[in-house]
Amino acid sequence: MPVLKNLHCDPDLKQVYARMGFKTWRSAIPESMKVLVDESIKLGKGLVSPSVCWEYHPISSVSGDVIATDRNYAISSEKVRTWMEGCHGLYLCAVTLGPALDEKVTSLSTNGELTRGFLLNAYGAEAAEALMESLNLYLRTYASEQGWQTTKRYSPGYGDWHISAQKHLLAKVGADQIGIKLTDSFLMVPEKSVSAIIGVKSI
Repeated sequence: MPVLKNLHCDPDLKQVYARMGFKTWRSAIPESMKVLVDESIKLGKGLVSPSVCWEYHPISSVSGDVIATDRNYAISSEKVRTWMEGCHGLYLCAVTLGPALDEKVTSLSTNGELTRGFLLNAYGAEAAEALMESLNLYLRTYASEQGWQTTKRYSPGYGDWHISAQKHLLAKVGADQIGIKLTDSFLMVPEKSVSAIIGVKSI
C-alpha cells in the first residue's frame, strides 16, 4: 500500500473562485472581497498536509454486476461494472489534506467569522479534488509504463454504488495510515478527503 506525500494539491483558481460563489476570473470578484479571498487561499495553502495511498488489485472475476479481485475485495454495482468494462485491474485510492484546514474552518465559524470559514472551506474542497487528480495523473503515468491505460475515477456514493462501500474500500487501501477515518454515516474524516477506484486495461 504505497503512501505518497509529495503530490501537489494546488487547485485551478478558476475552480476555487467558482466554488466560492464568484465567476471564474479574479477581476469579477467584488473589490470588497478580493483581499479576503486572497487571504483565504494563502491560509489554505499553509494548512494542507497532502497524503495519498493506493493499491493495485487484479480483477479475478466479473459475475453479473459483481466485480471481484484476487485480494478479497468485491464491488456490487451495475454502474461500476459498466464503467470498468474491459478492465483487468483496479487501483484503489484515498487522499487527504489532513485535519488542520477543517479545524480552522470550524474555529472561524464558531467565532462568527462565517465568510472566512466559507471561503477557506471552498478552497479546501477544490484542493482535495486537485490532490486526487494528481494521484490520478501519477497512476496514469505508472500504468502507461506497464503498457496499460486507466479509466476515469469512480467513487462510493455515485450512481448505485452505495456510500457504505467506503468502509471496505478504505480498509483495503489502508487509509488509516494517512489518518482517514469514517463516521457512522460513512463520511470521511478529515472532511477534505477523497476516495475512488480507477480501472486499468491493456492499451
